[in-house]
Amino acid sequence: MVSLSFLPYVSSLLPLTRPVPGNSPVELCDLSARHSLRLDSVDITPNPPERGANLTITASGLLHTAVADGAYVDVVVNYGYIKLLTQTYDLCEELPNVDMTCPVAEGAYTLTKEVAIPGEVPPGKYTVFARAYNKDDTMITCLTGSVEFSAAGAVAVL
Repeated sequence: MVSLSFLPYVSSLLPLTRPVPGNSPVELCDLSARHSLRLDSVDITPNPPERGANLTITASGLLHTAVADGAYVDVVVNYGYIKLLTQTYDLCEELPNVDMTCPVAEGAYTLTKEVAIPGEVPPGKYTVFARAYNKDDTMITCLTGSVEFSAAGAVAVL
């Protein structure tokens, strides 16, 4: 008989995150959960982001499960070890920011969004965790990424 007592140790060796292809510090998280969104690429320009400049984000992927009213996103933003924000957003209320509305059908999508980064952003490391869920609490995706703004600019950190 073969002992499987080593399995808990093997699972602890698996990565907690995996980079999303493209030119960005974005990574997939909660890898043990089934994600209904397969992200094929995420690109940001400029990379690393700069204080006082516009940031363009382009993402493409395949949505395997439709997104319906009631979907939500849990967002946590840390500044170093300090939690700056813990907020739940109605995903359908946020989709018009990327020219989409609920329901979102299954299929392939490419989104581009430009956001302004204020010049007053304090120097330091910022880490974002965003977990999106459908109304039945099934995971759409989990994303994380870190950016470190120095006094002179920014450095993307994985």
